[in-house]
Amino acid sequence: MSTLRLAWEMIRYRPFLFAISAILWTIVHSMPVAFGLLIGEVFDRLAGSGPAGSNAWTPVIVFSALALGRNGVLWLGDIAWITYWNDQALQLRRNLLRWLLEAPGSRTMEVDPSQAVSTFRDDVDDLLEYAENFVDLGGLLVFGGGSVFVMSQIDAGLTGLILIPLLLTGVLTQSLSPQIRSRRRTMRTATENVTGFVGETFGAVQAVKLAHAEEALLREFRNLNETRRTAALRDTFLTELLRSINTNMATIGTALVLIVAAGAIRDGAFSVGDLAVFLTYLPRLTGYTAFAGDIIVQHRRTGVAFERVRRLAVDAPDEALMDRTRVPLSGDVPDLPPVRLAPGDRLRRLDVQDLTFRYPDSDDGITDISFGIDRNSFTIITGKIGSGKTSLLRALLGLVPFEGSISWNGDEIDDPASFLIPPRSAYTPQVPRLFSDTLADNIALGQRVTRERLREAVALAVLDPDLERLEDGLETRVGARGMKLSGGQLQRSAAARMFATEAELLVFDDLSSALDLETEAELWERLFERREVTCLVVSHRRVALQRADQILLMDGGRIVDRGPLDELLERSPIMRDLWAKAEEED
Repeated sequence: MSTLRLAWEMIRYRPFLFAISAILWTIVHSMPVAFGLLIGEVFDRLAGSGPAGSNAWTPVIVFSALALGRNGVLWLGDIAWITYWNDQALQLRRNLLRWLLEAPGSRTMEVDPSQAVSTFRDDVDDLLEYAENFVDLGGLLVFGGGSVFVMSQIDAGLTGLILIPLLLTGVLTQSLSPQIRSRRRTMRTATENVTGFVGETFGAVQAVKLAHAEEALLREFRNLNETRRTAALRDTFLTELLRSINTNMATIGTALVLIVAAGAIRDGAFSVGDLAVFLTYLPRLTGYTAFAGDIIVQHRRTGVAFERVRRLAVDAPDEALMDRTRVPLSGDVPDLPPVRLAPGDRLRRLDVQDLTFRYPDSDDGITDISFGIDRNSFTIITGKIGSGKTSLLRALLGLVPFEGSISWNGDEIDDPASFLIPPRSAYTPQVPRLFSDTLADNIALGQRVTRERLREAVALAVLDPDLERLEDGLETRVGARGMKLSGGQLQRSAAARMFATEAELLVFDDLSSALDLETEAELWERLFERREVTCLVVSHRRVALQRADQILLMDGGRIVDRGPLDELLERSPIMRDLWAKAEEED
């Protein structure tokens, strides 16, 4: 999508409100044409060169009335545009976030979190600032054309003379556009580097202290800030240089008018009112010419901003990014609608056939994985470190691109990333992610969860004894990434989040890594006593292995054996080795 096409799509989001804004601001920008004529009339009448019997009060009264009216139109224009801006900003950010969360298939973002934040905040604002130019463009053209026409009727030669430096400024702005674009891109990248470094630093405070790396960290932070300062200075300097050149054209134009008009006034060919008209129009005309230069600059910046939006959204089609579904700006925030499975969609059997995945530029991954899971069964995936257990789960859930097929009740799943989500499936990774919110909100994660269901999920995760030690129970704020919780509390909170969804298939990636043996045993005991569950679990713990209906033994990215525990211990050296190590850990 070209930059101009992008502007058109944004205008089409709320065309009526955009049109109202454009009309009101056209009136605001074009009314100074009348102001110049009235000011000229005032000075002519004061100088005695107006119509016989006229006085200066009439144009002054008309001028005052128009100025008051213009202020009222300006107020209405502000309301219309601010409403459009907020509505459009919400729509753009909503579309971008929705694509990242709901896009079909698997994808890897090409940007880091700091770049993503910058895109959501700054680049979206750049797109809106570009659209704002088209609200002002009509008034700019009306005033520019009207003022030039009026001045040319007074003195065409002088009008042409003062337009020359203004046109040269436009040419200069256009010639510097590539540098403007390059400097803006460099400045945004430098800002992202600082933002990302700050975020990573907060997540690695303990590692920095243990390594006594405070001075090195601060030195790197200073270097990144200096790079950002330099980039921002270069970007701002070029922009302000162009703006100052445009602004100074008013001074040059005024000097030209005074020089030429002095002789014309002496000869009677130029009145004091004519001079007042030129001097009234010239600063505003110069400012509008500078605004035209800013539009060119903003056009280049918008191209950079949209490139960054597309890079964050990876393969999003234009219609997804510019979807015009309204998001209300007022009223209560609507609750998420509950998602329930029809009885026929409930899990009876999950089948995986010839699942294969390779990491880019590597032989690591999984090859020809096939297995089935029946309803209300407990399947364990186990193997040595690096055998492909986590890769299998990621491929199964559609988090990475894969070959092969996955079927739910005999029907092949086209897009596991969109299909295997609550209430069909819920997943807890090796390192769960909590948000800086209350424990209750982290477990509910935006869903409508009753207090009873919330407490049931907490009990299933064996988190209820910890609530008594937390300062505010379920309303305790857990801090960034759950930093106020222990590793075991964090994993059980993530497990409670899964249980609150009441999903058909529960997928755990090494839940026991931060749990002691007694707590894990209690968790499985409660889960199987209180619910009918279907579980797919990566684990090496004996307490889980002993409960398994089937164990998938992996080695080298393949399933090398499968079956119940006693059979695998009898025939598999790998399984016996894993069992012995698990016994030592327990």
